[in-house]
Amino acid sequence: DLKCTLFYRNGRGIALTRAGERLYETLDPMLTEFDQVRQEILEESTMPSGTVRFGIPPSIGSTIVAPLAIRFRQCCPDVHLHVVEAFSGTLLEWIEQGSIDLGILYDARRSRSMHVQTALDENLYLIDRPGTGITDQPASLDDIRLDALVLPGTGHGLRRVIDAMFQHTGSRVEPKLEIDSVPALKQLVELSGAQTILPFGGVYREVQEGRLIARRLDIADVRARLVLATALHRPVTKATRMLIEIVQEEIARCVEKGILRGKAGGAL
Repeated sequence: DLKCTLFYRNGRGIALTRAGERLYETLDPMLTEFDQVRQEILEESTMPSGTVRFGIPPSIGSTIVAPLAIRFRQCCPDVHLHVVEAFSGTLLEWIEQGSIDLGILYDARRSRSMHVQTALDENLYLIDRPGTGITDQPASLDDIRLDALVLPGTGHGLRRVIDAMFQHTGSRVEPKLEIDSVPALKQLVELSGAQTILPFGGVYREVQEGRLIARRLDIADVRARLVLATALHRPVTKATRMLIEIVQEEIARCVEKGILRGKAGGAL
């Protein structure tokens, strides 16, 4: 019908011609949308089933996973929910590979192959252990002891946000110690008097127990944006859509109770 060659064979297999690439770029999103509509129509008259694989970063995982898992089990008793915890860079790769169906990751690791919606704009906090002269008042850049600052490695989405904050203020951070474990970061601060930077949700329990102090960073436009991400090339099942809704509601509930600090929101 098009009166041209769409693909050709070479020593490595089959490749698209320039015309074939144009046709593919046009049809691919249409076929993906068709698969999505087909999936929705098939699921309208049935209860969700199957498996949903959900990836979440450690900075928020300990705060929301348990309550949302309980709610999801009540809403979707026939769905197997598998929650995995990893840093944003790994979650991004898993979403693109189809290893997980839904992920929460820092917006600094966004990809064109994903559909994202804002889940939470988090405030960042300077984390100290209680001690003489340390209060819970907002912290400035001068309150950060660069020689005692311990951060996640550069592959962590939160670290990218922190590096951008320092660059915005005209300074640079080069920590002597990097730890890709939020529990280990908190323990190091508690035991050694080091400092770290985390969202409030990551230290909520320790602050409540008086083991750590969290001081909001009083620096303009310093926030970490968390997004809910799904792969563009794969249809989103009814179970995944229900999980997205529960995650949004749970984040909003935690913000209202002060467990998470920031602004929840973001519509599809």
